[in-house]
Amino acid sequence: MRTEIGLGAVILGVGGLAAMAWLDTAPPGLAAHLVTAFLAAIACGGGLSLLGQTRRLQLRIEALRGWVNLVAGEQGLARREIAPDADAIDRVQLAIIDMIGLRMDQQSTVYRRLEEVLNALPDGIAVLTQEGLISLVNAAGRPLFRGEERVIGKSVFETLSRQSLGEAIDRARAAGRPVDAQLFTIWSDPIAATVTVIGQEGSALLRYPAAEAANLRGEHDLSLHDRPPAPLAPRPETPLAELSALAIDTETTGLDPRQDRVISVGAVRLQGTRLYRSSTLNLLVNPGRSIPNRTIAVHGISNSMVAGAPPFAAVAEQVTGATEGVALVGFHTDFDLRMLQSEMRHCGRDWLPGPCLDVMLLYAALFPDARSLLLDDIAAAFDVPVIGRHSALGDALTTAEIYARLVPVLSGRGCTTLAEAEALQVEVVKRLSRSNGRARGFAAP
Repeated sequence: MRTEIGLGAVILGVGGLAAMAWLDTAPPGLAAHLVTAFLAAIACGGGLSLLGQTRRLQLRIEALRGWVNLVAGEQGLARREIAPDADAIDRVQLAIIDMIGLRMDQQSTVYRRLEEVLNALPDGIAVLTQEGLISLVNAAGRPLFRGEERVIGKSVFETLSRQSLGEAIDRARAAGRPVDAQLFTIWSDPIAATVTVIGQEGSALLRYPAAEAANLRGEHDLSLHDRPPAPLAPRPETPLAELSALAIDTETTGLDPRQDRVISVGAVRLQGTRLYRSSTLNLLVNPGRSIPNRTIAVHGISNSMVAGAPPFAAVAEQVTGATEGVALVGFHTDFDLRMLQSEMRHCGRDWLPGPCLDVMLLYAALFPDARSLLLDDIAAAFDVPVIGRHSALGDALTTAEIYARLVPVLSGRGCTTLAEAEALQVEVVKRLSRSNGRARGFAAP
């Protein structure tokens, strides 16, 4: 209410003065001075009221930030360096991000200990949501799901019969205790299990002998045994369909190559449009400094996760070997390359990357009307599943899949060689830099 009164006073005072000046109808003499002074006083009073309200609002927001830090249980958050131009709302936002990252860092240690305990159990353990999604599985329980790399979040009914599991859960709920049941896979293989209902919402815990899960019928993908051919040094005239390439991504402590450090490197080999998932790089790196909480909130890599990891100097040879003699493919590739070059300088190495192709720029060149150049949106445009987002290997695999789909489209538009793709990137950077309505996700190199 006070804000509205102050704003009204300013409008009234300034409006009255402006009207007098415009109409030139002010009475002469003392009366004119009195009216002018009165309106000016109203405007000044309203302005001071607004300033007071603004100050009180800032104090309340700062108090809120203090409470956020108190809830986080970390007094040091209140003393962290903040940009000089950050306002009170920015400070609260950063405090909340810090709190999220701090909690993730703390919880990662707890989760790791829980994982060690569960993996030490001889029986398979799986926890299911009421919708049948797998939320937890231990090492002994994974063979039941046919060795899939990513089990969490998948439907249990891709493996188990809905009828046999549903009946067992109903019996456990009615009995109010764990029950022994014979479940069946969708391939009609029997599984002896103990089923327990958790809570009131219908979640369930399955315990089953690991040996039975391991004896289920197998599956195969023999192409995973294939290895990529020896890379041929990329040349300007090399056709994209024959280009030896490496899709690469990094996760870092921040976004400033001058002072931030690499904490993870992921990569996968390509030959033309073929991915070789058997030839990947998935490295965790100890940055030698604390990872900021707000960064942990983005990629989920905590300080405890990198505590036992090697420094970059110990894995530099692997990175150099993987990137030698190939073109590099990435998303916002310029940032990843600057981070890697910085790390190489830190350990006294001279590292010159090969030619670089950026799927964001190539996509922007092919689809100039695209409203978003974010990785998730580009992946969706090509029906590429996004798995392990904001993990280095996950993003590298997503980027590689996108690149493999871009190459045929580029060829159809007359862009068939490495040199032509590089020239296309240069042109699209110029176009996007000149554009006032840039698509979301673009940042000039």
